[in-house]
Amino acid sequence: MSTTQLLIFLFERIDNISQFIAGFYFLRCLDCCLERRKGKLLFFITWIVCSAIASFVIFPQDATNITGIFLLFLLLNLVLYHGKWIIKLSMILILLPISAALNLLVMDIGGYLFFLYFTEQDALENTIFSTLFYSIAVIFWIVFYRLFHKNLTEIRNTFTTRAWYMISIICTASFVGIFTCVYFSPDTTWYIWPCTFACIITNVGSIRLAAYLADGIHADLERKNLQLQKNYYEELEQNQKQIRKFRHDMNNHLSVVGYLLQKGELQKARDYFDKISVYMQTANRKFCENSVVNAVLNAKYNLMTDAKIDGFFHISIDKLLFIDDVSLCTLFANTLDNAIEACQKIEAPDRRKLELKCRYTENGYFSLELINSKINEIVVQKNQYISDKEDKSAHGIGISSIRDIVEKYEGTLDISYDDTSFKVVILIGG
Repeated sequence: MSTTQLLIFLFERIDNISQFIAGFYFLRCLDCCLERRKGKLLFFITWIVCSAIASFVIFPQDATNITGIFLLFLLLNLVLYHGKWIIKLSMILILLPISAALNLLVMDIGGYLFFLYFTEQDALENTIFSTLFYSIAVIFWIVFYRLFHKNLTEIRNTFTTRAWYMISIICTASFVGIFTCVYFSPDTTWYIWPCTFACIITNVGSIRLAAYLADGIHADLERKNLQLQKNYYEELEQNQKQIRKFRHDMNNHLSVVGYLLQKGELQKARDYFDKISVYMQTANRKFCENSVVNAVLNAKYNLMTDAKIDGFFHISIDKLLFIDDVSLCTLFANTLDNAIEACQKIEAPDRRKLELKCRYTENGYFSLELINSKINEIVVQKNQYISDKEDKSAHGIGISSIRDIVEKYEGTLDISYDDTSFKVVILIGG
């Protein structure tokens, strides 16, 4: 083997290693937003496919390669990754234009520079240029992962289905753009360089934009969390005031009971004592161990009591860990607010009924069922529940918030109703 052949062999092996390194960081980017199927064999298959996607050779008017890589990427997401189809589609629309545009630019610009000084017969120089191409891909995907993996993870943890639709629509422009550049590239290929570069910038910018939106959503969740904590402490303070007031009046209550007993009015004494017991229980209701959720439930239960609604709560979620407090309280608050509002429209207090059952099972499922009485007509337009509130901007917001949380945790929401009752059932698996 000559020295030239040996160098070509070494550079080709460096190319192979570079492809796998680029593929590894491409895989890490995918893992930020999608859950990969477990297993060592599946991992290596995923790694090999990602290596092909991250470093495939593509030239102007090379419709076969770019179409084949698209189908390979689609198959990879469908077979080797879990998750919602919209997230899988979004990752294709985000990452494929970046990879295709990068490889097209490097190959076309590299080929232009190569043929300025060399010919196809210069095998060693051709191999060196190929190594430089793969090195650029490696550097790009390492830097890309370092810069954006936190953004991608935050997007995954925060984005709702509607937000994923939005980012998909934005990135569709780059997806169509890069395919158009490749399919209909003119003979003077440098004309498409600005458009190709713009595809990379657009999708990288879309990731940053999505990260800013995720930060805003996260900040809103933090604000809601602080509001929930504030409600909890206000409820706690109110309960403490009731207890202090009760203790202050205890002597008077005991005097009244003692007086009734001395007069032999046992039934009146018993009735009075029952009222005291109910009052004391009201100040110390404990629906669950989660103090913040308990405060929300207490606040809603007080509203039910004031509205003379016959309510029943059965809550068993003490071991629930995978749903955060803000999401959990939002589910309870919105479902109960809607139910209380519906019950208040019923003129006869004895017909106002509300029943809430919620539990976390040993096999990892969270279930919530709320049934309330109603008399108002239910109006549904374009899968949106329209209330009869005077504030038109508030129509359907409660149900929409509930649906967003259920989608976030990949659960199911079932709503049913008849002329006299309304039922909401939520099921979320851990």
